[in-house]
Amino acid sequence: MEKYRFGIVGVGPVGSIMAVHLAKAGHTVTLVDILKPHLDEIRKKGLTIIGFKDLNVPFSGKYMCYHINEMRGKEFDVVFISVKASLLSQVLPMLENVVKSGTTFISLQNGLDNEELIADVFGKEHTLRIVVNYAGNLIDNGKVRMSFFNAPNYIGIIESTAEEKARALAKVITDADLETAYTPEIKKYEWEKIILNAALSPVCALTRRTMKQMMQLTDTRNLAEAILREGIEVAVAHGIHFQPNFLEFCMNYLDKAGHHRTSMHVDIEKQSPTEINFINDKIVKYGKMKGISTPMNSTIVALIKGSELPEYIGA
Repeated sequence: MEKYRFGIVGVGPVGSIMAVHLAKAGHTVTLVDILKPHLDEIRKKGLTIIGFKDLNVPFSGKYMCYHINEMRGKEFDVVFISVKASLLSQVLPMLENVVKSGTTFISLQNGLDNEELIADVFGKEHTLRIVVNYAGNLIDNGKVRMSFFNAPNYIGIIESTAEEKARALAKVITDADLETAYTPEIKKYEWEKIILNAALSPVCALTRRTMKQMMQLTDTRNLAEAILREGIEVAVAHGIHFQPNFLEFCMNYLDKAGHHRTSMHVDIEKQSPTEINFINDKIVKYGKMKGISTPMNSTIVALIKGSELPEYIGA
């Protein structure tokens, strides 16, 4: 099997899980992150995954970059962009300055339409999108708890010339024990993912509770279902066709998540910008295009944006 040279920009839970699997399969993987204590610990003890899977893979300093600028001069076949969607506007110009033309970029992120922003910089033929169905939390420097994996992941294209490349990468990632399927309908799976994320991620962030807790409490379970209904209505109005009983599928999917702290929950606790503009706010904006009211999602967006404000001292 051909061995690839991968870059992982953003070594949070999602990027870490991808990095460990690809490296364990024998590919060259370079980790790129500004969190020095995290990379330092990986250099000393390897990158560790626990929980759903138990894995540890060593990484030498040769394959670590503490800033995107340190990627300059290195050879990459594929670069996964796994930073928060809210940081894309900062990260893309830096990558453009240091990564050689012709490199393939894959959005490994939450949110809708991220790949369009990447393609504006690197070209549609060099841009792919992957929708992952696993999740985890960074529990310590160098250590990630993998919460679940509802296989498969899906990888897709913007332009047909990239199909062969996407199919090949689907096989590479699957062979690395992260089952991934090529799909010509990646937008459908993006919509599925943001509808699922919209239902619980901000609710968990606002309550500071886990997904399982929110699905066990009748009031928040009903709220999640109402948010799902709005998202499904908007997606269908835009020509997205889901499987029969998709609402029931979504509720069952969320029931399986367990005591997982969502990324938005972590962002609010750290007082970091959230991805609300790429998730619930996308549903609101796409709803407006079709004249569909989305009061549940609109309220969630307002509350999260309010939560992002710095605390006022002196009241």
